[in-house]
Amino acid sequence: MKKLSPPDFETQPLLLVDCEARTLAALEKSLPRMGGRWLTLGNDAALPTETPCAALVELEYFASPQALTQLNERGVPVIALTSHEALSQIQRALDLGATALLPKPINQRAIYTTLMMAVGLRQQLSEQSDALVQLRERVAQIPLVSQAVAMLMVEHQLNEQDAWVLLRSEAMRNNLRIEQAAEKWLARRQRQQQGGRP
Repeated sequence: MKKLSPPDFETQPLLLVDCEARTLAALEKSLPRMGGRWLTLGNDAALPTETPCAALVELEYFASPQALTQLNERGVPVIALTSHEALSQIQRALDLGATALLPKPINQRAIYTTLMMAVGLRQQLSEQSDALVQLRERVAQIPLVSQAVAMLMVEHQLNEQDAWVLLRSEAMRNNLRIEQAAEKWLARRQRQQQGGRP
């Protein structure tokens, strides 16, 4: 995981979603001390053009399901703010895509800690999602590698282990992953069979 760094409120403000007046007043006292800039959104209004560093959603007054869906799709960390830490509220926060829970009463330290936790967890989830996509791509290329190994065995009269060594050597020589080397070798072989240049 990349090193976690505090959000840059100048370029990415904190988005306060469906926060009631007393909560807004408390946040407006704490956030400036953190160097924080914020935007507010209520009743499923359109999202701001600026991408927020995170969204703070007050569960008891939540009325913006479409906005929250869009925020989750964009990978914006969601913090659920609640005055009740009951299991049902925790479950509701998870169902809304929250990566952190901020209990009331709120203070500057709690806001900062929860914000950093939400940003860090969202970053981890994003990195894991990217790694999973890459892994799926590699798994999808296994038949391609097997085909290249089989063709090398036939063409060079090699056993399977020696064919693997040959393919791996070509990958290392050209600074490629073995899947890329297999794809390149099969494409070259196909051109040769079609009478093209080797």
